[in-house]
Amino acid sequence: MENVMDKKRTNLSIIIITILLFVIVGTTAAQEPITATISTPAQAATVGDPVELTVTITHPEGYYVLPPALETGWEQFVIADQTPATTVSNRDGSATTIFTIDARVFAPGEYATPPLVLSVTDGAGELNEVIAAPIPVSIQSVLVEGDTELRDIKPQAELPYTNWLPWIIGGILLAVLLGGGFLWRKRRQARLALAMVDNRLPHEVALDELERIEGLHLPQNGRFKEYYTFVSDTVRFYIEKSYGVPVMERTTGEIQTSLRNSNMDLNVTRDFVNFLNASDLIKFSTFEPNVADAKQLMLSARNIVASTKPLVITTDDVDKQEHTPISPPQGPHFSSNGKLTNAEVQA
Repeated sequence: MENVMDKKRTNLSIIIITILLFVIVGTTAAQEPITATISTPAQAATVGDPVELTVTITHPEGYYVLPPALETGWEQFVIADQTPATTVSNRDGSATTIFTIDARVFAPGEYATPPLVLSVTDGAGELNEVIAAPIPVSIQSVLVEGDTELRDIKPQAELPYTNWLPWIIGGILLAVLLGGGFLWRKRRQARLALAMVDNRLPHEVALDELERIEGLHLPQNGRFKEYYTFVSDTVRFYIEKSYGVPVMERTTGEIQTSLRNSNMDLNVTRDFVNFLNASDLIKFSTFEPNVADAKQLMLSARNIVASTKPLVITTDDVDKQEHTPISPPQGPHFSSNGKLTNAEVQA
């Protein structure tokens, strides 16, 4: 009985050991080796020519190769450039990473690349190092054996050159033309603005505007409110400019109060207030006037302007009336050139 039990224990131990061996062997087989090699074209390079060193690393899928940071002086080789690494998958489950090194040697002879140590990580924190063995590199002289003939030095290489002088001169001329055109336009606008200055006296402006409104024939077309508003605003604007009394944005009652402190004649004040009341009756009520009423309003407007327009005194008038007292006019005084006269001229 004990022999049977011993055999069972022995068999069980063998089975366990066999399973462990399979696991160890399988793990070892699954762990693919990491290899690295350096290769170069078969033809020999000459002094100073690029020597393209191709570095090939074979490693398990999912591993990542850390490109080496080579110094400019790599022993006898001068590193000019290094391409980024590219990785491709292989059919057997492994992967291959490739990058190239552009190296130069400036003396003829037989050389060997230094051992290149590469780091490969599995992405989980484990780092493996692999060494690419050196390879021979033959550098030939640019001189031909037996050639002792002296030759001239090659001319200096011509670099691309752009002559910017014409562009600079053209830019300056363009800037001058644009600046001159801008100044000419500003001066022209100033002249036009000066030409558009209205030199008419306030009463002349008012009478011209009343004539323009009359030419619109608004009452004949039944547009009384517009007509009365235009005529009223024209006379308001004239009184405000002539007497300095703000009337444009005030009611008739406020205007009447303000005119008490002005130098406007009382009769003219009464006519102006009556004129405003007649205008307000049409503008702010439903009362419908007729064409005759509209003509009467225009006549009143012209009378107000005519009775308050300034007295224009010329030199001849002063000579003729030197000893004759002149009664004060209704409105402000202007000289023949459109400017206010002095108090001495009015005396």
